[in-house]
Amino acid sequence: MRKAFHLPLLAALPAVLAACGDDDLDLDRYKRTKYTSYEQCRLAHRDAIGRGLQNPCQKTSGGFFGPYILLRSGLTRYVGYTSSGRVAPSGLTYDTRTGKTTSFKAPGVSRGGFTSTGRASSSGSASYGG
Repeated sequence: MRKAFHLPLLAALPAVLAACGDDDLDLDRYKRTKYTSYEQCRLAHRDAIGRGLQNPCQKTSGGFFGPYILLRSGLTRYVGYTSSGRVAPSGLTYDTRTGKTTSFKAPGVSRGGFTSTGRASSSGSASYGG
């Protein structure tokens, strides 16, 4: 009896390999802070705003949240929000050694089936505080 592998199995290989890839693309590795006001959040992230991060703060029914932040050996990655309150499709990387800021494609779905928009708002409808 011979076993044959079909193309659909091979087509799924990139997705399987991506799941084992870079932890920077997993929002579960990012942290974000809760603030008492929108203004407090903006003030806390004024440096990231100055580097070009748009919509770093989000208002939800659970409070005010800052951007997702990941610290990695001299690099700080920020992922903000869209004007509708969802996680932004791109983020900023700040290299503390060189002072250079670059953009990257932000994580969309983390491991375990959790979507980034699900974490952005506990009620499913978020608004942006201006």
